[in-house]
Amino acid sequence: MLQIGLLGTLQVVHQGVHVTPSAPKVRQVLALLALRANTTVGLHQLVEELWEERPPSSAATTLQTYIYQLRKLPGLCDSQHPDPCDRSYALLTTPGGYRLSVPQGCLDTQEFGELSGHGRECLERGEVAEAADLLQRALAVWRGPALSDLAHGPIVGIDTLRLEEQRYEVLEERINADLLLGRHHRLISELTALAADNPTREGLHAKLMLALYRAGRRPDALEVFQRIRRVLTRELGLEPCSELQRLHQQMLAGDRGLDLPGGRTTVRAPSADEPPVRLPADVPLIGRDAELARTAKALTESTGEEGPRCVAVAGLPGAGTTAFVVSLAHRLGDAFPDGRLYVSLGDPAEPRCVQDVLADLLEAIGHRRDELPTDLADRSRMFRAWTANRRVLLVVDDVAAAHQVAPLMPTGTRSAVLLAGYRRLYGSLFRTRVDLPTLGSRASLELFLTALGRARTLGDNSGMHMLQQLCGDLPGPMLEAVGVLMLRPHWRVRQLIDWMGRDRRVGVAFQRPHPFHHVLRRCGGLEPRLRDALVRLAWEADGPLTVEQAAMALQLDPDETEDILEELVEFFLLEVDVASDPSTGRCFQYALPALLRHALRGTRERTFA
Repeated sequence: MLQIGLLGTLQVVHQGVHVTPSAPKVRQVLALLALRANTTVGLHQLVEELWEERPPSSAATTLQTYIYQLRKLPGLCDSQHPDPCDRSYALLTTPGGYRLSVPQGCLDTQEFGELSGHGRECLERGEVAEAADLLQRALAVWRGPALSDLAHGPIVGIDTLRLEEQRYEVLEERINADLLLGRHHRLISELTALAADNPTREGLHAKLMLALYRAGRRPDALEVFQRIRRVLTRELGLEPCSELQRLHQQMLAGDRGLDLPGGRTTVRAPSADEPPVRLPADVPLIGRDAELARTAKALTESTGEEGPRCVAVAGLPGAGTTAFVVSLAHRLGDAFPDGRLYVSLGDPAEPRCVQDVLADLLEAIGHRRDELPTDLADRSRMFRAWTANRRVLLVVDDVAAAHQVAPLMPTGTRSAVLLAGYRRLYGSLFRTRVDLPTLGSRASLELFLTALGRARTLGDNSGMHMLQQLCGDLPGPMLEAVGVLMLRPHWRVRQLIDWMGRDRRVGVAFQRPHPFHHVLRRCGGLEPRLRDALVRLAWEADGPLTVEQAAMALQLDPDETEDILEELVEFFLLEVDVASDPSTGRCFQYALPALLRHALRGTRERTFA
C-alpha cells in the first residue's frame, strides 16, 4: 500500500519502504498533485509552480519527464498503461493536465481531516472528552510544518499556509475542549510555548491567561496580557482586541465568572427527552395575515444559502412585534419539530448580557446552569453544537443591534431565527426584513372591539375615530386604551381621550395601562442626543419639517440635524415624506406621529420608564 505524507517532510512509503523522490522539481510536482489529489491539476498550474513567471521554452517536455519519473515509483502507475499495478493508485493524464488518483487513507491530510471532523461532531453533541481525544489524535498526525523540506512555489506555498491555518484551528478547538474539562494545569506549559512561538496570536494568549488564572496564578495571567500588549503596540501599533481587554478587566476585578462552575471538570450534555418549547402565551392577531404568510415563507423555504434563515421584524412603537413573532412561532411547530425557543434581550436602556441570554437557552435545552462555562464563546459553541442537525426556531426579542444576535445563531441550514427589533437591523445575518405597518382603520377598530367586548356600548363613533387617530391604528396603544377602559368601566371614549391629553405623569412610571407606554419605552433606549432632539421636535413642531426647518428648531447645523433625523427614522420614530420644493427640487420632510407627539410633550425634564 502506498502512503504519501505532506504534514511534515514529504514522504512516500510503499509497503513499509521509503521511496520518496530526491530530485527537487519532481518533489514539487508530486507535492502539488498530492495536495490536489483526485482532481485535475492543469498544465499551467504545474508550470507556474515549477518556474513561476519565467518558464523555459522546453517547459512542457521537461514536465513530461518529471511525470515519467513519478510513474516509475513503486505502487504508482498510469492505469491506462498495461502494467500490473493496483489500479486504485494512478497518475493519470487528463485533458489539460494530470490527476493523482489515490484511495481514501493514502494521504495523511485525509486522516487529519477525518479525525478533526469527527472531533468537531463530538464537540457539537456535547461529548467534550471524546472530542478532545479525537482532536488531539488529529494533531498527532502532523510530523512538523507542512512540506517543510520542499522549495515551495506560489501554489504549494498557498496550500501549505492553508494547512497550517487548519492545524491552528484544530489546536484551538482542542484547547477549548480541555479548558471545558478543567485541564488548565496541564495546559499551562503547552500554552506558554505556543504563546512564545506565536507572539501576536491573541486567542492563544487569552487561553494562557485563563489557564493561569484558574490555576491560582493571577499575577502571571496579568503579566501575559502586559506582554502581548507590548508586542502589539510596538510591532503593529495596535491595542489588544476587545475580548482580551475584557478578560484582563475581569481578572483585575476577580470576577468569579471566570472560575470553573462548582469546581466541576465536565459539562454534561442535555437529556434527549421531548423537544423544548419555551414560548410566551400566544396572542390572537388581527390584520396581520399578509405579514404572517410572508414571514413564515421566509423562515421555512430553503434558499440554498449557507447558515440558518434569519428574519428581522421591526415596526413603530406599539406595532406589536413581540406578539407577532410569538404568534408565528406557535404556528410553526411542524416546520421546527426539534424545538422553539424564546429569549429577550431586555430593556433597550439596559440590555441583558448575551452570556445570560445564552445561559437561558442552554438551561431550556437541558443543561444545568451551575455547570455552564463562563466564557461567551464556549456557551455559544455549546448552543450551536446542540442545534447542529436539528430543526430549531429561535425567537429573539428586543434586539437593538446585530452584534447581540451573532453569538446566538444556530448551526446549519435547517434552523431559523426570528428577531423582533427596536429599529431596522442591517448585516449579513439578516436574510429578510419585515416592517410591520399600522393596522389600518378597519383592523384597529376590530381589534379594539374584540378586546373590549362587543357587549359594551361606547356610543361615540366620532370619538372612536379620534382615538384611533391618536393611537395611530397601532395594536399596542389600542390595547392599552382598552386596558384603561376595563379598569374604568364608567368611562366612555371621550373621557379616555381627555385623560390622555391632560395626564402628564406618564414619563415617571406606569402603574396602570397607558397608550403612551410603548412610545416612551422605545424612546428610553435612545442615546441622549436623539432623545433630547425628539422631545424638542415634539414641543416645537406641529407638522412636517424639512432638514433646514428642523435644524432651526434644534439649533444645530443641517448636516448634524440630518443625521439625527435619519437615525430616528431607523427607530420608526419619525415618518418621512418626499415633498416638492420649488427652490431645491424634491426634498424629504420629517414628521412625528400624533401618538408620539402627545406622549413626548409630557416628558420634558423627566426620565423615561
